[in-house]
Amino acid sequence: MSPRRNLLIVMTLLVLSVAAAGAQPVAGVSSRRLPPGGVDVRRNYLRFATAPLREMGAVDGDEVQSRESGIDFLVSVQDSRDFRYLLFVPKLNGEYPVYSAGTYIIRRRKSDGGIDQLKIFLRNDPRFFVRILPRDETTSTMSVFLANTEIHHALSVPLGLEAILAEPLELLLQLVSGRVEWQLFFPETDDPRYGVVQRMASAARSMLHTLPDAEDGAMDASGNLVFIESLVLQDQQPGFNCSGFAKWIVDGLHMELYGSFLSVDELKTKHLDLRGNRWSEPLEDERDPYFGLDWTRNLATTMLSAEQGGQEMHPEAADVRDVRFSPYIEDVGYPVERLAQIMYLLAIKEPGYFY
Repeated sequence: MSPRRNLLIVMTLLVLSVAAAGAQPVAGVSSRRLPPGGVDVRRNYLRFATAPLREMGAVDGDEVQSRESGIDFLVSVQDSRDFRYLLFVPKLNGEYPVYSAGTYIIRRRKSDGGIDQLKIFLRNDPRFFVRILPRDETTSTMSVFLANTEIHHALSVPLGLEAILAEPLELLLQLVSGRVEWQLFFPETDDPRYGVVQRMASAARSMLHTLPDAEDGAMDASGNLVFIESLVLQDQQPGFNCSGFAKWIVDGLHMELYGSFLSVDELKTKHLDLRGNRWSEPLEDERDPYFGLDWTRNLATTMLSAEQGGQEMHPEAADVRDVRFSPYIEDVGYPVERLAQIMYLLAIKEPGYFY
């Protein structure tokens, strides 16, 4: 027996052993968190993934109900200049948004009809997906994207693209579960602590129309709108800048706990020994380059102190310095383009907190 044939048999047995156990629960993930199943719909249209491109015209926005999940799917074909796409889109809130969790998009080259890639959306959000590329008839590579950030690149998958299309999504996830923490994509969200933050955010959002923008504006400890730099009452259209708005959020919590608003002057306290360098030092009085960092740390440690019963906190005690997949830079923080990913990961790892 040739080594290649022996390898194929071993790989086939691996796939069969997982499939034989049925749609095994993905490690650490509740099945109710996974996208709706639609493997029966994909199997019915599987021939169009490899048929001559002209035959794909027979698929004309078909609405098909999955026997597996009871969910309606829209099966359609779309074109770009160089590619033709076969889409399986589950219904979401009466519509068929392409980014629905469980959407499969097969991309075929117009030049030769070959399958170029498969994209699967994992949440009802276009930023969470996997991209699968064919390697040969029996293997593929999969890259995993969380909040538009590639967190795993070209993971080897012991299934060809056609086999992936014909099997439940759970099988694909299970095959790489030792390398991918799928709980990050399908977290448990029943924790009551999420509700507390959600209610707070909703209350703040309902007041946004009453909060006009104002350069250097904030509310002082007496509830007056002042300029942060001078502490003088605002003499034009009163309102907040971004720093003042962050203080307003924390003020609401502080008032509930202590019956008072925070002092603007105390929040301006500088921590010269914790940040900056010899180039920034001459600009401290003229430009205050680290105002935002000092102000934010002071706001955060004020509330952290309240959580700890009034205990005095180190100015850096509330810093977020360790988030998976994102590099932290001293005195700078994280790349702005990673912000959505960072906030998402913090939210699922630490319910009940806000940042």
